[in-house]
Amino acid sequence: MLNLKNISIGFLLSLILYVFLSQRTFKPPSAGEIDKRIHYLERIIFEDLDSNSEIVQLGYVNYEWMLFSYSYSTFALANLSKQDSSLNKKVIPIIKEAITKVMQKPIYSPYNIDMETLDSDSIPEYSVLYLGHLNLMLGTYRQLSTDTAFNQLNDRISASLYQRYSNSNYLSLESYPSSIWIPDNTVAISSLHLHSKITGSLYQSIVDSWIDFTRNNYVEPHTGTLYSMINPENGTPFEEPRGSMLGWSIMFISQFEPDFARELYSNYKLHFSTNFGMYQPFKERYNVSNTDIGDIDSGPILFGYSIPANEFALAGAIFTGDLKTAKRIERLIDLGTSKQIKHDELYYETLFIDFKINPMAEALVLYSLSTIPYDQN
Repeated sequence: MLNLKNISIGFLLSLILYVFLSQRTFKPPSAGEIDKRIHYLERIIFEDLDSNSEIVQLGYVNYEWMLFSYSYSTFALANLSKQDSSLNKKVIPIIKEAITKVMQKPIYSPYNIDMETLDSDSIPEYSVLYLGHLNLMLGTYRQLSTDTAFNQLNDRISASLYQRYSNSNYLSLESYPSSIWIPDNTVAISSLHLHSKITGSLYQSIVDSWIDFTRNNYVEPHTGTLYSMINPENGTPFEEPRGSMLGWSIMFISQFEPDFARELYSNYKLHFSTNFGMYQPFKERYNVSNTDIGDIDSGPILFGYSIPANEFALAGAIFTGDLKTAKRIERLIDLGTSKQIKHDELYYETLFIDFKINPMAEALVLYSLSTIPYDQN
């Protein structure tokens, strides 16, 4: 016979535990965990770019992910260094190697880059995706290191981007021919902000213009979030806001216009996420709950929720101090992954789905976990 008293006590204890867990807040990883994550990325970054390289293998899925593995590793290591200067000696050589790799043919060739032209005074109108990431990596290294090896390249790319933005009707540049992605432009704009901050250049003026123009033209009125693409023919928004693009944009906008980033995150959370107490997943598209294979940017979609939408939202939650949501997202990431610790390295493997995302995923996660909160910038 059922003991109703025991059932009631069990239910009450479960409810208390559920409420307790749902109210917990995010805490940064321990120093030991950070070291293991750095060790993994260090090994990956120093691998030769041959057929055995994990990054080259990742490129068979999506060649952009090779670039992102290096760039987000750089940005993550810079975040860590800014919070603990004792890490400088360790991370600066890793960042320098990441930059060196990004300027090797397997990484730049898909963007139709002629690397020799980057040494000229007139850089062609290459992909803002590639140039933006490379330039922000260069600026990041310049900010952390006294080594001047990349300063001239940083100056040349920054001058070229500034001139191109100044001549652009819509203050946004193409990632690919006839394709303008707002998230890719946030990276390039952030690189100009950093260059201006480091050198005192006048490029901040185009950053300010970009912010005003984007606020007035590319914020979707119902959700208050950014559209994903721009029609290069007439400058009108081309694709609805998407979680995999929103979180990305917010991460970089936070570096040059934190108040705008906080506003976008707040609207993103309001319209794209669902609070289940212990978990708070973010959707790929507003008010869409489909389950399908998604696309190369979103990956598999389950009931409207995508992996990138949630991973990118983690950085926004930490940046804005929304630490309860950050904990719920972190818990969700842990639910869908398995932490592997081998040879003093820590990295993730996905559960439930066969989706090759490392080492880019580890770089992205470390970047999010190391995000510097708004009140500490």
